Amino acid sequence: MSGFSQFPQIPFSEVFRRINAGATVITPNRRLALALKARFNQEQVNGKAAAWYTADVLPLTSLIERIYFNALYSKQALTLPLLLSAAQEQVLWESVIQSSAAGKSLLQIPQTAQSAREAWQLAHAWQLKRHLHDFYPNEDVKAFLDWAESYQHITQRNGQTDQARIGDLLTEHYESLDIKKPLSLICYGFDVIAPQSITFLNKLAATGCEVVTVGPAADDQQYLRNVQCVESISSRDEIYQAAVWARAKVEADHAVRVAIVVPALANYRSALMRIFTTVMQPDIRLALPGAIHPVVPFNISLGLALTSYPLIETALVVLALLDREVEFSRVSHWLRSPFLAGAEAEMGQRALLDMRIRRYAEPVITLARLLVLVQQAGGQTDCPVLLQRLSALAAFRQTQLPKSESHTVFAKIISEVLQIVGFPGERSLNSTEYQTVSKWQTLVADFATLDHVIAKTSYHEAISRLKRIAGDTLFQPETPEVPIQILGVLEAAGMEFDYLWVMGLSDEQWPLRARPNPFLPPELQRKAKLPLGSTLESSAYCQRLTDGWLSSAKEVILSYPKYSDDRDGHELKPSPLIQSIPQGKLTLPVIAQHRDLIIQSCELERIDDSQAPPLDKGAMTQGIKGGTSVIKDYAACPFRAWAKYRLHIQNQEVPHVGLNAMERGSLVHQVLAQLWRQLQTKEALDAISDHDLENMLTSAANSAVLQIRQYRPVALSGRFAQVEQRRLVRLAREWLVEERKRGYFTVIATEEKRTIRIGDLVLSARLDRVDELEDGQHIVIDYKTSKQSIQTMLGERPDEPQLPLYLIMTEETQQQAAGVAFAAIKRGDMGFAAIVRDADLLPGVKAFSQLSACKPFNTWEDLIVEWRKHLTNLAAGFCSGDARVNPKNFPATCEYCDMQLFCRIHERVGDNSIEQDDENA
Repeated sequence: MSGFSQFPQIPFSEVFRRINAGATVITPNRRLALALKARFNQEQVNGKAAAWYTADVLPLTSLIERIYFNALYSKQALTLPLLLSAAQEQVLWESVIQSSAAGKSLLQIPQTAQSAREAWQLAHAWQLKRHLHDFYPNEDVKAFLDWAESYQHITQRNGQTDQARIGDLLTEHYESLDIKKPLSLICYGFDVIAPQSITFLNKLAATGCEVVTVGPAADDQQYLRNVQCVESISSRDEIYQAAVWARAKVEADHAVRVAIVVPALANYRSALMRIFTTVMQPDIRLALPGAIHPVVPFNISLGLALTSYPLIETALVVLALLDREVEFSRVSHWLRSPFLAGAEAEMGQRALLDMRIRRYAEPVITLARLLVLVQQAGGQTDCPVLLQRLSALAAFRQTQLPKSESHTVFAKIISEVLQIVGFPGERSLNSTEYQTVSKWQTLVADFATLDHVIAKTSYHEAISRLKRIAGDTLFQPETPEVPIQILGVLEAAGMEFDYLWVMGLSDEQWPLRARPNPFLPPELQRKAKLPLGSTLESSAYCQRLTDGWLSSAKEVILSYPKYSDDRDGHELKPSPLIQSIPQGKLTLPVIAQHRDLIIQSCELERIDDSQAPPLDKGAMTQGIKGGTSVIKDYAACPFRAWAKYRLHIQNQEVPHVGLNAMERGSLVHQVLAQLWRQLQTKEALDAISDHDLENMLTSAANSAVLQIRQYRPVALSGRFAQVEQRRLVRLAREWLVEERKRGYFTVIATEEKRTIRIGDLVLSARLDRVDELEDGQHIVIDYKTSKQSIQTMLGERPDEPQLPLYLIMTEETQQQAAGVAFAAIKRGDMGFAAIVRDADLLPGVKAFSQLSACKPFNTWEDLIVEWRKHLTNLAAGFCSGDARVNPKNFPATCEYCDMQLFCRIHERVGDNSIEQDDENA
């Protein structure tokens, strides 16, 4: 233990006796203090003691704080400076840096302030401050010296101190403090101790306190015989092996203490939680929502940022909505959060409401826009509680939200705002949620104390600051004592276990890389021998930690992955610090997965699930929502049509910036429809002047933009609307050049709703346009904003069946149909793609008999009969309940389909259950 040579050393066997005699024990961290206290209590239980005094075991930093706070209740209270909290320190550093000349060019002031604060702490802990000017400063060091001078001046003027200086303050005034002072102090578990702490302990010893250290246990050497090094294929495999090994140890003896130490714990926390949960409780993923989950037998020492908890995210979203735009993805989760008023009663309605407003929402959304969308989507009738709370929130924002105030006032406003939305909800909170709420309340109370460093702030700055504080706060809910501890290297230092597994000890991760602070001279950090201040000191520090692991359990396994987690998966080698450890090979038990146990306990039966109940006669005759898309989707894949139009499964819209392709196409349809309602004939088009045509196009474009603007006001606001209007006018004008190439025609229908009956199926349809030619024949036209092929209208399963459907409909109404055509409205690629009875009915379009795709048909009537036959078969298949997973052209058909997770297409490919038509095989 570096730095403790001047203090007497006692064996561990003396520690508990001294605790009983009133000694205080200090440790380097809280986890070791709790472990030692628990061990002491167990020792009393084993000794059959009826009662005993609570062991006084705490981290060194906590002892210093306790002495300070005790002094605040003494006669020296008026002379002591105010101790700043970590949040107050951070905010004060940010303020100092932001107001400095060097800070004006910085983009990430909070991160810079964090590094500067760490440099300030290191400079005091390692007593470097008086040597900072001994080395030629680089630009970063110069900036830090200026900031430190300003920071120190402000704190001295305001009578404040911080964690970095509290030890020096108590050392200076310790003799004169009128408090109860410890008479015996035991230093336990320290590997490295900073000079500032040594000076403090020397002061305690000089004033009559007996300071001793604890030597290694006498039987440490026996552990060296039970150490082995293990190689795993990958980090995932390494975690899985460690989990199986730990489970086997606990199953053999429930009283054992097992530790898994992970150097890069923050990077692997999610994987550790997932894999250990799967191994320890294989059936937990199959539990129903809302079920009570048993306590897992492991605990991860590293908590999550407070902002990662859904309950805190709910609070932060509503606070952000009062001030600015918020990402719609966050607002979407917020709408469905259980931590709001009415969340239980309106759960289903709010989910449906979220689906409806997605279509018209933008990627970021304001409170005012959200309120409008909720009202338009039927929030008054479906989600009255939500709408009432949103309205109250908007009213509060208008009348009671100040532009600038103290943190104390904003803390009260935060509570009022959360009360308005009914936070944290109406249902009973579980243990984790209850602890999270308590932590949040403590955080808001600490936030209010920021007035000691900044008197006034804006609401935006206050909420941003609160979010940063929450993001910097690691929170781990308390859980019952469990036998398996997953620790970082610092938490494991000094602790003893029955079994220990240390993973991730590859040459890339161990020893830890040096992390010198950028605001302290590198030469000074090397000279002071900071543990991670240089490569040499980092290697020596990690070597001491490694040596400590070897003597901390009766069985120690050191492991490393053979291949990295990178995309290239390059090969790794064991750390040079463990190369002397003998290689071993583990024999681990096989952990059966829950699904495997289910399969083994029953006889599998394969059934055909591709047949759904037939469509009842009422639904056939009343019409199916979806129009001709029903036939289109059934032709692409029967399962898709069944899921969309029988089960009414809809894809979730993704809010987008501006207009998407469907909205732009809708605008083109509206402009051309309005144009031809006015022109009506080719003769009118030829006769109209350029000036009048321009006015007509401009008016049609304006009308179309205004119509869609009702639903997408942000996408078509200001100059964006003007740009879109000009685009529509240019597009329509260019298309009319193609129309002028045609012979005489009259537009007899635009955007006309009609009912189509195909076989027993009745569908609602909307015809883009029907033209009547000079001889009385009709051409059905469908506008497209991309180039189309006539091949998509042919075959047993056509990709675009709507035009053939329209053609059959006109034939059945005794109207002679001359053909069907796609009108491609695309700049630079205008034209018709059509199947027509005779040539020259449309510019550049041949008769059907001249097309290679139509050679199988001798007459026009044969083509119509073939179309009617195939479309009737498709309609009959849909009505019969055919729900086969049978994509027409896998995988192209499935590329943009939203039903893949539902039909499990890729699993079916694996077992060869995909059917393919002969024509597409």
